[in-house]
Amino acid sequence: MLGLTVGLLILAVLPIILLRPHVGILTWNWVGLMNPHKMTWGFLSSGAQFSLQIALLTSIATLFSSEKKNFPKNSITVLFIIFSVWITITTFMAHNPAAAWQDWERTMKIFFITFLTIILMQKRERLHALVWVVVISMGYFGATNGLETILTGGRYIVWGPPGTFIADNNQLAMAMIMTLPLIRYLQLSSDLRLIKLTMTGLMILTVFSILGSHSRGAFLGLIAVTTMLILKSRNRGRLALLTICLLGVAAAFVPDHWVNRMETLENVEEDRSAMGRIRAWIFNFRLAVENPVFGGGFNAYQDRDLFLRLVPEAPHNANAHSIYFEVLGEHSFIGLALFLSLGIACWRRLNRIRKMTKDDANLRWAYDLASMVQVSLIGYFSAGAFLNLAFFDYYYILLSFAVVLFEIIAPKQTLARTVNGQATPTLSSSVRTAQHAPPIASRRPRAG
Repeated sequence: MLGLTVGLLILAVLPIILLRPHVGILTWNWVGLMNPHKMTWGFLSSGAQFSLQIALLTSIATLFSSEKKNFPKNSITVLFIIFSVWITITTFMAHNPAAAWQDWERTMKIFFITFLTIILMQKRERLHALVWVVVISMGYFGATNGLETILTGGRYIVWGPPGTFIADNNQLAMAMIMTLPLIRYLQLSSDLRLIKLTMTGLMILTVFSILGSHSRGAFLGLIAVTTMLILKSRNRGRLALLTICLLGVAAAFVPDHWVNRMETLENVEEDRSAMGRIRAWIFNFRLAVENPVFGGGFNAYQDRDLFLRLVPEAPHNANAHSIYFEVLGEHSFIGLALFLSLGIACWRRLNRIRKMTKDDANLRWAYDLASMVQVSLIGYFSAGAFLNLAFFDYYYILLSFAVVLFEIIAPKQTLARTVNGQATPTLSSSVRTAQHAPPIASRRPRAG
């Protein structure tokens, strides 16, 4: 019954996508992040290519849409294009071509949708809707797994839908960490007390979901994100007090075996799992040194002979267990430089948005969103140090947020400064063309 409901819901949305292409972006992210079809039985869970169908339909609808299309030219988009080209080149030179092209195809689908997101979502209401889709999709796992962790006393490890980016407990935990700041944004941006309370409850359950993963990397990421949430949020005192109370409850709640697992962080050399990660990092570093220009390409680690040649002491081959070493080994030092530059460019763009909107009450929502996306990035780059998720679609959604948010608020602020008789700041050519667009409906600042 659940499978039939999911299938009918997706089919019902398809005609709407033809008329409103941006609905395709919302639907694709719901299907891609939540994977509702993977939680059903029958043909939906085994082989239905909903994501591909939605992407194709969205592309066609975008092509024939009369709506003006603008693809911004800035440091993020330029680096994104260069990075896309580079990983294509390294795939041509891959050590394991068949497996490499398979991952390249999946990655290019994600990148293509990211490009469409940047083009189609340049309106405040659309961006806000996308945040809601992300939070609902990932918040489902935060709520259900968090509740399960509480009811079972944290005795069982929580898992995501099989065959997805978040199937593993560690991967699911990282996604939860990245979602916490976006939940906080929705809490800040709403005037309705019911939504504020719901988001507070969802944040608490999501924290328990992260603890229920028993992931040591996620534990470190949670500390980083919690600290940044407090530093970048309004009403820091209230949030800090809530955090202290929540950590106190969690400390009394978690079972002894959870504590024992976290304590292994102090004894890396005695922990087989940690040593396996270190050997995987050594493999990818040596692979990059041996192939300094192109790296080994996607999935080079799957060649057991190559892995054991570079790391003779390893009992078996394993993936990179780190977004940094994953990109380094597969796409060389050049690929890693592009990957890190892309993240830095995104952070700088969000910083610029925060400076532009800090003193504008009408753009307080944009200031809050930029701040919370930065905290999500902290979660990705901290927890990602221990996970093989360099091409996680969730991360590229965050990149698109930074680009789209700037395109929304820059023309409005430029117009406001011009009306007030102030000097007009220098903007990119893509923003100058939009300077005379009508201002987005403003709203009064909300209490945090």
